[in-house]
Amino acid sequence: MTLRQVIQMVDEVKPNAFTTANKIEWLNNLEGTLAAEVFLMAPEEIAQLHYGPGDLDKELLVDPPYDDIYELYLEAEIDRANGEYNKYQNTMQSYNARRGDFVTWFCQIWDPAQGYRKERPRRYGTV
Repeated sequence: MTLRQVIQMVDEVKPNAFTTANKIEWLNNLEGTLAAEVFLMAPEEIAQLHYGPGDLDKELLVDPPYDDIYELYLEAEIDRANGEYNKYQNTMQSYNARRGDFVTWFCQIWDPAQGYRKERPRRYGTV
């Protein structure tokens, strides 16, 4: 999924007044956190994942079927920024559950102590 696809999907289901730049920055925060905490990337690699307005067609790290975490996270950030804290809590609960599903799956296929993958998922070969 690309930045553009995430932003378009969220804008369709949750109309908002936030700029694309705001949304990219929120997604940068999530992508950096995933890169550090899940993919165990080095700081230099994480820095390369900082997207800007010209990067809307870049592929994000998490593939289907777990890529919906980007939408949930962006929806939650919109709710938080709008001061809609009950909606924010509900959306973050959904995000956290889905992220947990992704992390559980990823930990089953990645063995950082051995330096190899039990399976080789698409695009995860450089971590």
